[in-house]
Amino acid sequence: MKLRKLLAMILSVLSLITLLIGCNQTPALPPPPSNAEPTPAEKWGVDKLIIVLLPQEDSPEMVSTRNVFDTALTEMLGIPVEEYHATSYSAGIEAMRTGHAHVASFGPFSYVSAVERSGAECFAAAAVGGVCGYYSYLITHVDSDIHTVDDLKGRSFGFVDPESTSGNIVPTNEIINYFEKEIPDLSFDDLHINGRFFDSVMFTGNHSNSVRGVFMQDIEAAAVSSTTLAREIANGQVEADKIRIIHSSPLIPNGPWAIKDTMNQALKDALAEFFIGWDDPAFFQTRYPNAPATRFEPINDATYDYIRELRDRFQLSD
Repeated sequence: MKLRKLLAMILSVLSLITLLIGCNQTPALPPPPSNAEPTPAEKWGVDKLIIVLLPQEDSPEMVSTRNVFDTALTEMLGIPVEEYHATSYSAGIEAMRTGHAHVASFGPFSYVSAVERSGAECFAAAAVGGVCGYYSYLITHVDSDIHTVDDLKGRSFGFVDPESTSGNIVPTNEIINYFEKEIPDLSFDDLHINGRFFDSVMFTGNHSNSVRGVFMQDIEAAAVSSTTLAREIANGQVEADKIRIIHSSPLIPNGPWAIKDTMNQALKDALAEFFIGWDDPAFFQTRYPNAPATRFEPINDATYDYIRELRDRFQLSD
């Protein structure tokens, strides 16, 4: 009798121990169904798309139409879209290199730099009236005695940014070519150091600053993009009859939109499709006022080989 009670007690204790061990174990979860849809973050590889823009002056109209664009892109992707302006062209390139931006709008030269430094891949650019390009203008105030490129020597001059295509690289090339016979040893550095060619020379930070600097006669001449000059006139920031264009460059390919090369292919394809399908007249009109119909068109890297030639000519590689 005592033996049976002892055995029963032992079995009860063992059962209790087994129950306690079982309670401390995490039950295995059933595997997810094989047909489960991935979340947008899983599909695109990021939970938020960050876009960096070149430094520029924004009108309220530009901000408004860009917000419409961002909202539509957010709805298409199903993840937040966040954008900000870089403090400089180089800062935009660095943001993509360090992963602080997934997508960027670049100028042609800053794009070429970003390909090497940040792994940028272009996918779209604006085409105005079917032409994917713009010009670099050398401008002065109509009250100045500067009428041709010959008159620039010894004046104050504004470039935009070291990485700016139409605000630095192309106009520098144009001026050197213009004086090829008269000053055969004129160099890139000569145009950017006070007293060598210009009496004083500066970087203004963006094209709008250069246009307004000439209009206000704070600087005697400057290099600016044709699109910015048109926009500043359309927005009433400067008066067209107060600006004299003394030289225009050949056509420059429009700066592209580019994505970091490490982004997944699904996101790359979706962005290209969205941009090329974007059809909002107000969006484009604020950027290209008084211009023919504008759309984003597909673009390929070879389009910017002309810019690479200028980079190599002036040994501007890192």
